[in-house]
Amino acid sequence: MEIPKLSIITINFNNNCGLKSTLESIKLQSFTDYEHIIIDAGSSDGSKTTIEKYEKESSHLTYWISESDKGIYDGMNKGIKQAKGEYIYFLNSGDCLQGDILKRIPFNENIQYIYGDMLLVEEKSERKRVAPDYPTVQFFFYDSLSHQSCFIHRSLFVHRLYDTQYKIISDWAHSFQSIIMENCSYKHLPFIISKCDGSGISSIYLHVQSERLKWFKENLSEPLYQSIVDSIEYNASYFKLLIPMMNLRMHFQKRAFNIVKIWLKVHSFFSRHKKNPEDIKKIIYYPPKNLLSSNPQPPS
Repeated sequence: MEIPKLSIITINFNNNCGLKSTLESIKLQSFTDYEHIIIDAGSSDGSKTTIEKYEKESSHLTYWISESDKGIYDGMNKGIKQAKGEYIYFLNSGDCLQGDILKRIPFNENIQYIYGDMLLVEEKSERKRVAPDYPTVQFFFYDSLSHQSCFIHRSLFVHRLYDTQYKIISDWAHSFQSIIMENCSYKHLPFIISKCDGSGISSIYLHVQSERLKWFKENLSEPLYQSIVDSIEYNASYFKLLIPMMNLRMHFQKRAFNIVKIWLKVHSFFSRHKKNPEDIKKIIYYPPKNLLSSNPQPPS
């Protein structure tokens, strides 16, 4: 059997209406070099009937199962284990591809992590979520690449699946490890790949950030974790304005950054006022406005 270029994996649990929308968006694709895998967690709302009907209509559905699991990442791992495609893409029930989009994905450029933008559909509006061209540590500290818009080379899953002990951020952790810690190749596509339900995202932000911090502390050394926090604090401070770093050469930027970090530590040590724990919490849990508006540059 010829290996497909792409494996689309759909996770579903009692979301028959959303599943139907997802399947319709896949049917619209003119790109045909893909297999489709559906992992259903034992739904009781008619989803199984929808999958059986889809199986008769689509030759792309190569595997599906309906059984209980241990959560969404357990289901995603089940899909990965069945996938044969060169790239793996998760489009879960309720998420939809944006038009005939798959034909625009550069699968032949041998890039390990291909990602684009996403459209969040809220109750009364739509909001475009734009991914960065160069995802940095600071970006990952507060944000993530949406799995609905990521095409991940299967090689990145050979030695590491999603960690099921985390309930919300395992896909974030996998992308952080792949892009930041292992320096895999990546490319941002400056257009919308998918759209998904954006309602309720802000309400779980603190839970997401709490899991991220838990992951950082469990997987990074204390000095490395603290250096990340120091870097975030530096970017949130006025010390950054002392040196117009954007106009300096890269080798001096690094030296200037270290100098300013020392100034920041000296300032903190000799300050008459102890740091307010609530201020530290705000820096860790909420991105400073100057980070949100910054335009990350390519790494040196």
